[in-house]
Amino acid sequence: MADAREDLLAEIRKHREALARLELRLREVEASGADETAALPWPPKGFYLTYYVVAGLMIGVLGSLASFAMNVVGSILVAQDPLLFLRVYGTVFLGVDALRTQDLSFFMLVAVVHFSVGAVAGALFHVLVNFFCPDRTGLHVALGAAYGLLLWLLNFYVVIDWLQTSLYGDAYVLQLMPAWVAALTHLVYGVTLGLAQPIGRFVPYRPAVAA
Repeated sequence: MADAREDLLAEIRKHREALARLELRLREVEASGADETAALPWPPKGFYLTYYVVAGLMIGVLGSLASFAMNVVGSILVAQDPLLFLRVYGTVFLGVDALRTQDLSFFMLVAVVHFSVGAVAGALFHVLVNFFCPDRTGLHVALGAAYGLLLWLLNFYVVIDWLQTSLYGDAYVLQLMPAWVAALTHLVYGVTLGLAQPIGRFVPYRPAVAA
């Protein structure tokens, strides 16, 4: 009987020692996890650049959609080809052949380039205004309008003028699209960027505190 009791006590001591070792390992793991959490605070400190780049890309696409819709609706109202907008911009890729093509993949290519450029420009605008003058929607709209017109001047009279003249000997976009239409298109884009700023502002999630 005494031997059996000693065997049981020895087994208990063995399990207690194993349990103590496991508890020590658990505390080490928890301490390590606390260090990692401390190294990555939430919300992030300072300017959350990654968020504003991603949000700006989406807002840029929204601005491109607004300008695209304005061109399509305007063309329909004056009984023009609703795809004339894409055809004119498509002359950058095909020259005058873009005015006659019916290839849907071509229209998709022009649309993707249009939205991609708008997205990148929107990301740049979103980062700059939220870094230098956040929470000022009225100013954002004014800056967006100026930004859109600046993009029009740079895109048309620097990039497209040089690129198309180099490729085809003439800047077809400048000839085929009236300056006021191009300016208005970019103005709509820029104003949309400004108006959409509040929806792209970073607001960190914070758990509700029980009353």
